[in-house]
Amino acid sequence: MAKTIAISSAKGGVGKSTCTVEIANAIRNITHKRVLVIDMDENSSLGENIGADLATDKTIYQVLKAQCSINDAIQHDRLFDVIVGSKSLSKAPIEFIERDDVYLLADIISLINDEYDYIFIDNAPSRSVLLTMTEIAADYVVIPTMADSASIKLVYEMEEDVYKLVNSRNKESHAEIIGYILNFYRRSNMYDIAFEQLSDHIKDMPDPKPFIAIAKELIIASEVKTLKTAICEDYKSNPLARSFYDIAETILKRIGD
Repeated sequence: MAKTIAISSAKGGVGKSTCTVEIANAIRNITHKRVLVIDMDENSSLGENIGADLATDKTIYQVLKAQCSINDAIQHDRLFDVIVGSKSLSKAPIEFIERDDVYLLADIISLINDEYDYIFIDNAPSRSVLLTMTEIAADYVVIPTMADSASIKLVYEMEEDVYKLVNSRNKESHAEIIGYILNFYRRSNMYDIAFEQLSDHIKDMPDPKPFIAIAKELIIASEVKTLKTAICEDYKSNPLARSFYDIAETILKRIGD
């Protein structure tokens, strides 16, 4: 049965799509198992960055609307399998308004649970019904962030959202927050303070505590988007690739694989 991992934040520009691409690709390369990535972002940044077919009429939006099957929407990329996002996801707040709609993504994933070993979800940068769907569908959550106070604040707010779902009367989610990634890291007082804040934040959490990882700011992270590839696929000796492989190994250890 697949383990579903959400690389999620309600903040834009914190490197969610980059982290999702690199970690998913690294885990596929480490384990040689089946990996699917679902892009829940209306901007379809992840699909664009890896060169997926964005002109298709078989996106995650069509799957959620029952206009095509999840298997028909899967594209087989050399990095991993992927279901691309759609601009139509912008209509989610007015189209997915029934109480049970928040379970749609979990229900859809359950249809292919035996076909994959790992399913990653890259969500849109907003606290919306799509993010709630992600938090309900996920087994594990990793939160990327930058070091500014607004980004760190949203880390805590997103944690609260997950905990409310997990501890609700109906136990709507079983997601476990397993780690944070400080993205675009560069040696500075701001990043040192952010690392200390996250370290203090997890002190009183039960064991096993969430990990805190660092991904440095390197130009190759932008270059691979132009080349439609992943650092962990074609630049394995790069320091940033090694960082993402370390994060992938940490995640695998944490989830018991």
